Amino acid sequence: MPKTNAIQKMQQISESKGSDVERHLLALDGDFEGVVLHSQVLCMTYIDSAVTEGGIIKPPNAVEEDRFQGKIFLVLEMGPGAFVDDKIAQFHGVKPMKHTWVMARPSDGLEFFYNGNTLRLFQDVDIRICNVKPRDFY
Repeated sequence: MPKTNAIQKMQQISESKGSDVERHLLALDGDFEGVVLHSQVLCMTYIDSAVTEGGIIKPPNAVEEDRFQGKIFLVLEMGPGAFVDDKIAQFHGVKPMKHTWVMARPSDGLEFFYNGNTLRLFQDVDIRICNVKPRDFY
């Protein structure tokens, strides 16, 4: 089975060193070139390390599962109306910062690829938990 650019990029993230945020931002090759509108939140799918903290090397297909089953995302950009209280949604002052981890249901986001990376665009109300530690969730 041929490997796509996205799978190669996920493998690169999983094998790179550094903090979880650094590993993902390095793969982006610079900041996102675009403007996020309305109450949308642009996120990058969390790709776990290829080696567990105990030193066990995961099989390559485990990386692919992060794309489809992963529920943790890195906030890259937010629209100007994201996490602003209105008549429909009340966030009570909670607003995730750029480059923090959030939890959302993958099917709630519009998946697309940017520089080979798996990104998703969510409505702010689809973000369920913010400021999480990605390795604590699976």
